Amino acid sequence: MAPQTNPILLVSWLQALCSVILAGVHHYSRSQLILSQEVPGLPKTQDMLKVNYLMFTYYDSTTKRLTTRNGYNPETQETQEWWRGGNTRCQVWNPWIETEFKVLVQAVNASSPGTELYYMQVLHTCDLDEATGATTIVTRLALNGEDILHYQRDQKQWYHTHPAAQRLAEKWNQGRQKLEGMNTPSPQICRFLIQMTAPFSAQKTAKPNVHLSLNPASQGQLQSLACHVTGFYPRDIEVTWERQGQTAEGEQQTSGLRPNKDHTFQIRVKIELGESPAEHVCVVRHSSLGETPLRAAWAPSGEKVAGNTYIILAAAVGILLVFGAGALWFYRRRKEYKDRQYRPPCNQPASADSSSAGQSSASLSISEAKQ
Repeated sequence: MAPQTNPILLVSWLQALCSVILAGVHHYSRSQLILSQEVPGLPKTQDMLKVNYLMFTYYDSTTKRLTTRNGYNPETQETQEWWRGGNTRCQVWNPWIETEFKVLVQAVNASSPGTELYYMQVLHTCDLDEATGATTIVTRLALNGEDILHYQRDQKQWYHTHPAAQRLAEKWNQGRQKLEGMNTPSPQICRFLIQMTAPFSAQKTAKPNVHLSLNPASQGQLQSLACHVTGFYPRDIEVTWERQGQTAEGEQQTSGLRPNKDHTFQIRVKIELGESPAEHVCVVRHSSLGETPLRAAWAPSGEKVAGNTYIILAAAVGILLVFGAGALWFYRRRKEYKDRQYRPPCNQPASADSSSAGQSSASLSISEAKQ
């Protein structure tokens, strides 16, 4: 049976591979998307290289040119030579995989004829453990979002998970030596790419933003709180709920990590409030925050306080106190100044000369003060 075209499966397939990454583990991936026929506005082949989930290069069959992404600019001669060679590697790989793709589509149509659009994803991944230096390398192929082939590097063997891919797996196993460089990245290449790009990835660090929202009860479900954390990079993050100072384990529901339009990520973690709502705190731990986690509290009354709101309020109060002290000082200085101004004595005998002299002196005193 032919795999059905399902973009949701494609997204789920990629997210499943990227669902977990541990601290101290670097991730490299190279993914290709190949279409069985021309589609207006889309290249037949796209090739993307990412390290720690940050895209570094992009290649497509329309431009036939490898370009860097996210502001990356190779600085050393070694890295410049590697990326220049990437253009050649893509031009060799893409025609070969397109030919094999056609063979696969013919096999699928032979068992279950169809005229639908087929797309194939090829994903090479490598995880490098900083502590041990060990690498875990996987290569998988999917047709319309459904796994069909995978390569076991330790056995140097292709395995099919779809009947239509059996002959292709046998063919690739017979020519395994010829295909060694195309099957999967070597541990040496994996380490080289990660070490070469890690400094740039570190510069793209972004702090998370936290938003709390209250979801009303519906259809027998209790009302819940959602903690939406977004805009952070690197991808590793820990988001937990605390109830009355204790971690609420086993009660949290998560959306999983999702990419934003830029290089950052987002995640939503939800918890039910229960019949007697207590204070809840969403605690976010991320490398950009150092040793101090970000805490966003929700009071039982429903009043939400963002993670840095207390600091902001304290700063605002401090500013008001400074302005208040300044105003008080200005008022006192002005009062003292007015008290020192010249006033004619009330009991002085009035005369034309003395009155005019007093007015003249007073006028002079006031005009000098104004100056």
